[in-house]
Amino acid sequence: MYHPLLKKQVKKLLGDSLPLNEDIQKLLNAVNESYQNFERDKELSEHAFAISETEYSDITDKLRNEINRRKRSVAALIDTIRSLENEADFKELGDHNLEEIIGYLKVQIDKRKQAEIEMIKAKEVAEKAALARSEFLSMMSHEIRTPLNAVVGFTYLLLQGNYLPEQDEQLHLLKFSAENLLALINDILDFNKIESGKVALEKTSFNLLKLINQVKNTNFTKAQDNGNTIRVMFDTQIPSIIIGDPLRLGQVINNLVSNAVKFTHNGVVIIEAMMLKQSIDTVQIQFSIKDNGIGIEPENQQRIFEIFTQASDSTTRQYGGSGLGLAICNGLLEIMQSHISLESTPGKGSTFSFILGMPFSQDEGVILNDGSKIVVSDPDLSGTRVLLVEDNHVNTLVATTFLERWNTKVDTAENGHEAIEKVMANKYHVILMDLHMPEMDGYDACEQIVKLKPTLPIIALTASAMLNIRDKAFEVGMIDYVTKPFEPNELYEKIRKNRLPLDSPL
Repeated sequence: MYHPLLKKQVKKLLGDSLPLNEDIQKLLNAVNESYQNFERDKELSEHAFAISETEYSDITDKLRNEINRRKRSVAALIDTIRSLENEADFKELGDHNLEEIIGYLKVQIDKRKQAEIEMIKAKEVAEKAALARSEFLSMMSHEIRTPLNAVVGFTYLLLQGNYLPEQDEQLHLLKFSAENLLALINDILDFNKIESGKVALEKTSFNLLKLINQVKNTNFTKAQDNGNTIRVMFDTQIPSIIIGDPLRLGQVINNLVSNAVKFTHNGVVIIEAMMLKQSIDTVQIQFSIKDNGIGIEPENQQRIFEIFTQASDSTTRQYGGSGLGLAICNGLLEIMQSHISLESTPGKGSTFSFILGMPFSQDEGVILNDGSKIVVSDPDLSGTRVLLVEDNHVNTLVATTFLERWNTKVDTAENGHEAIEKVMANKYHVILMDLHMPEMDGYDACEQIVKLKPTLPIIALTASAMLNIRDKAFEVGMIDYVTKPFEPNELYEKIRKNRLPLDSPL
């Protein structure tokens, strides 16, 4: 079957009836095959061209979309850089100048890395400074408390003994001055704890009315000296037993009452506790301390809550004080998720108030902890054998005098090595252990004694009041902690509570 074109040409030139010899037939077959091959090649070429044109169109569309995406990405990148940069000389970047953008970003990344390195260095410097401050406070606290322990201790002893009538005022003034100095040291340490975030609140049951009355009694003498009266207004709807930290709450209320008494003369100071609302197990109480004293000028009402700040220089000169009390109150209340509000009129008085949400207990039989000082009317520890480990001769004399008045049998040691020797040679109901001593300190001595006699109670008796010192004392095996200058009743009660039973085999 010939190709249509070839067939047409053969018919035109040779006719239908012309016989074809073999050679012509071969020629025609060869030409026909050429025609067929040409048609196939033509079809293939046309098909290939159609495919290439489609692919070209697809590639063009992809390239166009890619270019648009690139433009959008570059624009977004530039907008992001603009939002991050605050530099006045930030220059405009072209939409297509990606290399310039990358170069700019590299410079900024290098700046950020350098700033991060400097920030890390600054953080390390700040941490070292904080550690140095903490160590300085610990050292100074210890160094000040050690001689102060003798002052406070001997003042207590003199007041308990016989003295001339004309010495009464001098001894009470000495006691007052020593206690003020101790309060200042405690304020500094408390503020350091608050700043360091190391104040942990206790949750214990206590009688709120009793706590407030104890604050009143604590400030009674000072109020009398200024011609003041302290009144308590307590909402009877408040549950009897509150759950919280009585020590810290008492510290806040006492500080505010003490300030009110100090800045009021021939007036009235009112401690008020009023219930705002009550749920199933929580009560919301508003505490207010009101006075009709000197008042505070409006421009100074925020300043007084700042550290080491009082209302005015004249106030500092006339009334004294460190300016730490209100800053500490504010810090403690923030930890309790509250804050102090102040209303004051110069010449008419001030009202400091705060609101606390506190759980309460319906069980009247729970063991209470009022956060108050223990008052012992007739202290007696007869039969108790005590080992006092203390390297300072004056402190030894003060503590021994009290211990002997309480009818204990006292042995003394000047360092840890001597304490271990005494423990191996004798039997004791309790050990009072100083922490900082030559040759062997109280920590190492405690660890050794605990191995020798695990049941023998060891109480830290030290001038160090920092939290990390207290924690370390408990870690090595001490079971309680008394800070010098010690309050005699507190030391007595901790010995009585922690000593081994008198009838136990030593």
